[in-house]
Amino acid sequence: MKVLSFINQKGGCGKTTSTVNLASALAINKKKTLLIDLDPQAHATFSLGANSLITITDLLENASEGKPLNPENILKSLDNKRNNLSVLGSSIGLSAIENNLTAKKGNLEILKTIISSISSNFDFCIIDCPPNLGLLTLNAINASDYAIAPMGICELSLKGVENLKSIFSLLLQNKKNVPELYYLITQLDKRYRFSQEFLRRAQEILGKNLLSTTIRTNITLREAAFKRKTIYEYRNNSRGSVDYMHLADEIEKITNPASKKTLNKHTKGINFSLKGNGFNEVFVVGEFNNWQKTNNFKLKKLDTETWSINVPLTEGNYRYKFVADNQWFKDPQNPFEEKDPFGGINSVISVD
Repeated sequence: MKVLSFINQKGGCGKTTSTVNLASALAINKKKTLLIDLDPQAHATFSLGANSLITITDLLENASEGKPLNPENILKSLDNKRNNLSVLGSSIGLSAIENNLTAKKGNLEILKTIISSISSNFDFCIIDCPPNLGLLTLNAINASDYAIAPMGICELSLKGVENLKSIFSLLLQNKKNVPELYYLITQLDKRYRFSQEFLRRAQEILGKNLLSTTIRTNITLREAAFKRKTIYEYRNNSRGSVDYMHLADEIEKITNPASKKTLNKHTKGINFSLKGNGFNEVFVVGEFNNWQKTNNFKLKKLDTETWSINVPLTEGNYRYKFVADNQWFKDPQNPFEEKDPFGGINSVISVD
């Protein structure tokens, strides 16, 4: 079982919405999925209309009192009225339990122990964490293989990134295994220039740790939560349903060791070249490098007007652009292109 925690000390970033609908999308993809609501506000529990007989509050309270785990009882108590999706709900009492656990020895291992006791029954476990980096969130991080930080389109989101990086650096100093940290752009409104600028800046700062999937603004996501439904139960053909299905597909690839090995094989060297005078430096950016402008993708100047680079790519279709002195534009030598989300043009290349 792969365990993923959604973390962010900032509220209103789409954390619970992403937790609920990613878990639902994975379940639709026939992955047995467990969603744990670790937030005392219980928003994920409410959004799903979940009614588990035993809550995560109960399990943590039992652990604080030294009572043994009973995996069979846990499995029987889960809310599993949706195919392949089981929910372990939360309650407001979780705040008090967090305080009780503070002085307990091994208090960062408790959630991991609970999850491990039933891990053989699921393919994925998705954890919705509270909007802070307290004991509950640290428990989730300690139990996870991967952590995902949703980011809204605002400057405070990028500032929050630095805090998360600091926390993970401290964890690395004190333990061997720390989950891989990825970032997810949410609430993206492509009509605004600022969204485009923010996305490019996030790509430069976060690089390969920024997920290629973005979640667009979509009122139906809020409506679904109000109706206590997943987006797939409420409106299966909405932008929100499409975006979270793309996210599920990307998460499956990231968490699949076979997919990672495949990405390292069957590569083909693709030449990108550009003719132009007066440039100081030229980069190629695209889906193959998370649209990141780095020296690994910097073109070499071959003569007075020719720039070139050879990039190893696996089979597939890729959208890309050139960046010359911070100006982004399509490949003038490539006739294959399509509109990008911001009204510009991407070049498209197919690798067989």
